[in-house]
Amino acid sequence: MSKSKEIGRLLLEYGLINNDDLNEGLKFQKERGLRLGEALAELGKVNMDDIDWVLSKQLDIPFVIVEDINVNLELIDKFQKEFLIENRVLPLYETADQISIVIEDPLNKPAIDFIHDLFGKKVHISIGNGRKIRRLLKNILKKAGIPELIKSLKDIIERIKGTSFYRIDFLLGKHSCSIKIFGSGILRDIMSMDGAFTKEDIFRAFDDLDISFLHEQFSNGRNTFLAIYPLTHRLDIKSLPAIIGVYGLHLPDDTTFSNARMHGLSHFFHSHNPVQGYRFFSTKSNEPAFEKAIYTVDAAPTDFKDCYIKICIPEKCRACNGTGCHACRDLGYEFNNIEGLYSSDDLKDKFKEG
Repeated sequence: MSKSKEIGRLLLEYGLINNDDLNEGLKFQKERGLRLGEALAELGKVNMDDIDWVLSKQLDIPFVIVEDINVNLELIDKFQKEFLIENRVLPLYETADQISIVIEDPLNKPAIDFIHDLFGKKVHISIGNGRKIRRLLKNILKKAGIPELIKSLKDIIERIKGTSFYRIDFLLGKHSCSIKIFGSGILRDIMSMDGAFTKEDIFRAFDDLDISFLHEQFSNGRNTFLAIYPLTHRLDIKSLPAIIGVYGLHLPDDTTFSNARMHGLSHFFHSHNPVQGYRFFSTKSNEPAFEKAIYTVDAAPTDFKDCYIKICIPEKCRACNGTGCHACRDLGYEFNNIEGLYSSDDLKDKFKEG
């Protein structure tokens, strides 16, 4: 008998639903991709506490109030986070011959067998509210992950200072966060972190590092792509337009508009197009030429004359040929600084030399 039918049968036996309720729940479960208990709860036939109570009584398994649990972080770290969240399992404690867990579905034999095989110990089961388990786990993992995120960002920033990598990209998935760096047409993987991080978590990490930034965001419904442009340099730009291509970019001290969104900057304003009379910080290519523009090097116009340039030209590391080593801080590149007034032809020649 399937788990759905088993739970449905128990609810019928205890008089909490009737056959019509069960059939409606099974249909709704299939349509929405839910568990049967969740489907019945959303339809208003039962609540999740009813289901937990029935299972606890029928199977003679203790019922645990999730809010009262003392969380064992050390034990949680021994599990894959995705497994705990997907199966709604909360580890409680471990002894020499037993591991105790709270689980939403005590009939989830594959998950219980997996824990048994992982630890080689008897698994002691208690029942708890699945949604509360999931919420608690996500809160725990997020709190544990934020300090690690801040530390990782600090390390990344130290590595890319003085390089052509001026943008930090985050791919925020359901269970992980991938981090890449970008600049001068080069996109390089840096690391991947476990955890369901949000845009707000990334912003908080940069706030803790006291770094203002521009940002852009895209989403495909499942993952969120977040591009961060840290602004830390107060350059004395000799003239405009200007092209910037070094970590930290440029932090203007007067009113500036940008096609990107801003965070932590009171004098920065969002605008899709340049605003006459004000500086415009452009992070996108194919923007119309503008006399007061500050372009990132990857968004610079194809042709220009007498443009103030402050960039780094990347060149494959001679020691590792671009694979990454201690000499190049595992970035795969060495960097030559260029600053001054140049034309587009001058800049192309410089890149050819690099």
